[in-house]
Amino acid sequence: GHGMLVFLQRHEGEKTDVYFERGLTLNPKLYAVGGGLGVWTEHTFQTIRLDISESEGIDAEVKFVDVDGRNIEVRVGDKTPLSKRQMANGFLAPMGAAIDKPQSLPLVYMRQFDLLRRTGDEPVILIDGHSVSTGRLPAETMLGRRLIKVAKDLCMVSLNPSEINQEETEASRAMPVHEPGTVKRGGDKHVVEAITADLHGHTSRLVFDPPFPDLMSLAGSDSVGTWSIDVDETSSIVAGRWKTRRWEENSVEIVVDVTTGWRPQGLPLLMKVVTTVVPVFRHWPKTYRWVATVSLHDPSSATTTQSLPTMKSRWERTSSDRGESYRAMSGASKNE
Repeated sequence: GHGMLVFLQRHEGEKTDVYFERGLTLNPKLYAVGGGLGVWTEHTFQTIRLDISESEGIDAEVKFVDVDGRNIEVRVGDKTPLSKRQMANGFLAPMGAAIDKPQSLPLVYMRQFDLLRRTGDEPVILIDGHSVSTGRLPAETMLGRRLIKVAKDLCMVSLNPSEINQEETEASRAMPVHEPGTVKRGGDKHVVEAITADLHGHTSRLVFDPPFPDLMSLAGSDSVGTWSIDVDETSSIVAGRWKTRRWEENSVEIVVDVTTGWRPQGLPLLMKVVTTVVPVFRHWPKTYRWVATVSLHDPSSATTTQSLPTMKSRWERTSSDRGESYRAMSGASKNE
């Protein structure tokens, strides 16, 4: 759908409240930000404006009252025409860097990305009339940019979502469920070479090398391989290793590690410098690991339910880094 979506975090590391306009169809199970989700609510906004002009730049404004009765007001923009912007063509948002308890590997790939220019009015961010500052780029005035991001044509890939331990709401039950994708099988039809998903004009592809094995046919030894994710025409946004081990007759453990982070290509000079100086942009995916235990079906079971395989899985972070290098660079406040 089309409409406004606002993330509001009270303090660094705390849960994030999400406010969204009527008409948007969203699934809260796909949003895990920072310390997790707080309030999730369809909301009526007093002011909503997002104007993007070929000749006059960007103008955005939102006003609303949050669940605690506080007046929230944001006005940002610049006067740089789109024709004069040098936008990054392909940028992986570091959204997953700050997530404490991930429910998936969240890959938000932006086909076009830029920072606001210092050609407009000063940003206005008010909470009950009190001004809140944004982070800043080093030498921001000389660079002519603000640390306020703008993006176009986003594609979000959620790899191996885990079961989310939260109460199911009426809204989440009404969300559409998309099929996991088209499976390309190997020669014997029991192994998986790739899984492809198409949605809203974007294509993502998970590739295994060698093909992922048939868990039922595993012997006692480990099976290992590599995997990668392509988004649209960009190959290997991130990549890693997978390993399977059959612990006992009817139990298999699967471990998926991310070993190759995002490797930016073709960025404008400023973006290239920032993503090099601040390693979290490139390295945060490598702090993710997925672990699953699959209980295979019991052929002697008398019921169909008992004969189906079941899986318990979880994502974990392998590092305590939650984007501290980015906050140190930008001077972003940890306060409200």
